[in-house]
Amino acid sequence: MARNNSIVLLFAQICFVVAFCIALFTRGVVFWFMLFVVVLIAVYICVETLTRGIPVILLERSRENCFRLDGSRSDRRARLETKSVNKIRSDLWAISVIVSIIGAAGLLALHSIFPLKLVPDVVSAAWSTSEDFKTALRERGVARKFADWADKESSGRMEDTQERQQWLWMTWPIILCSMVIALFGCLSLVRFAYLQSLREFERGIATRSEQYLNLDIGRLQG
Repeated sequence: MARNNSIVLLFAQICFVVAFCIALFTRGVVFWFMLFVVVLIAVYICVETLTRGIPVILLERSRENCFRLDGSRSDRRARLETKSVNKIRSDLWAISVIVSIIGAAGLLALHSIFPLKLVPDVVSAAWSTSEDFKTALRERGVARKFADWADKESSGRMEDTQERQQWLWMTWPIILCSMVIALFGCLSLVRFAYLQSLREFERGIATRSEQYLNLDIGRLQG
């Protein structure tokens, strides 16, 4: 069961990372709309993947609860078991929305100091064959594009733009590390919520199974 959980969690985390990368590499005036769509699709895929990835042994025990001791199927019990599975899905949606809000807030904070549309150029410069990172950035016109963006956002003073560029150049490793830490923190939060939901699901199955068994034995004896 632990092995299945690890595989499912790894796949869900990859979906989040891929969605995040796609969002960063989206350009144009529809950037934020595309960001919303991509995040929504990513959340849906992750929630459904995790929900459908519930360990088989738990699902089998849940299905067994749908049947009485004499082998007949109880619609009421089946609805309760379906509701318990849907609770995992709703819990994951809730935590995913929280994570998405945190992520969107982080992107907005980053966008306030550096335009996200330039991130692909920076990544391209980092992976280029050029030995000098500054030269690679200059070849892609990052400094000029940033200056144009900063002029619109600030008072337009050249000194302010240059100071902001200098500050970013000195602090970008800290900003990058903070983003990575925040990303893994969000993924860990989703992982914790998923495992907690599975534990509650397992406890609920055991509790209902005992109740149903006592009820069926009482009916047979009566």
